[in-house]
Amino acid sequence: MPRLRDLGIRIGRFEPGPANAITDVDGVRVGHTDVSEGGLLTGLTAVAPYPSEAGKRRLFIGRWVLDGGAGMSGGAVAEDFGTFSSPIVLAPAPAAGRVYNGLITYGHQRDKGLPIDAGWPPVVVGVDDGFLNDREAERRIGEAELGRCFAQMGRQVAEGNAGIGRGLCAFGLRGGVGTASRRVGDHTVGLLVAANGGERRGLRVDGTPVGRFLDLPEPKGERPRSVFAVAATDAPMLSGQLNRLAGRTALGLARGGFLDGHVVEGLVLAFSTKNALVDGEETVQRVGMVGEEGLPSLFEAAGEAAEEAGLNGLLAAGPMDRLPALTADRLLAALKKARG
Repeated sequence: MPRLRDLGIRIGRFEPGPANAITDVDGVRVGHTDVSEGGLLTGLTAVAPYPSEAGKRRLFIGRWVLDGGAGMSGGAVAEDFGTFSSPIVLAPAPAAGRVYNGLITYGHQRDKGLPIDAGWPPVVVGVDDGFLNDREAERRIGEAELGRCFAQMGRQVAEGNAGIGRGLCAFGLRGGVGTASRRVGDHTVGLLVAANGGERRGLRVDGTPVGRFLDLPEPKGERPRSVFAVAATDAPMLSGQLNRLAGRTALGLARGGFLDGHVVEGLVLAFSTKNALVDGEETVQRVGMVGEEGLPSLFEAAGEAAEEAGLNGLLAAGPMDRLPALTADRLLAALKKARG
């Protein structure tokens, strides 16, 4: 499937990293597992902030949440300590509890104590993909599927209907998972976006309102309206700065139409791979941080990458009977009409 840049479309002014993916941030890995048993169209997507062989460590994290609430675990602990240490897993909402238990098992294999100040409990984001799935059947997803997800961790990130992207619906089209990155000087900002909301008329590409020029039927039935994103960077940032980075990432999602007045659940998690706090070393560790003058460019890059990642996810999604797909031909035709 073509990505946005394969069509000659650029978002913003910064250049992407080598793979134009969240895994351009050194150490970050992504894994998917697809679940089709029982007629399900769903799966799990996990973002590992550092390789498991690196040993347990804490990284700084921040977040932006729509309307002050989100279906995730570990949020309060991350806010209290400003750090986390577990993989971030996007799971079907009914399966979030079982996936949480699976992550606890995974954590005990690494540290029998699982100390709270080391970033536990795990970070699990519950995604409503019930438009295409039986919620009761999704409750059976758990530790086995999570194990398969971790086994597939790597730097290559499948897009579209992979992992949690299998059951998503965005803009009345087949939704999906997408990724992108940006280079800012010596630093990289990478995004992974799960597009699961947006009104057709609000879909925009680099500011061009293409959604209103897509001559496609709207799906019947009430569909979820949510968007989730994970931002990673190798710039040295503390939790307060990462909260701000997450908020600027949300602006990029809004610019593309993924985040609008109809979205009821939105969440952006942002973490830095620098300043890792390694247990067993000195009690007080010296950390660095980007100066205030360096933040605007990183904020801008995160917004660019978020918009492009969401569009990459849509372009990679495949059609089905209930939901059409945003094919390259449809997108280019809509762009031509929109630009007159």
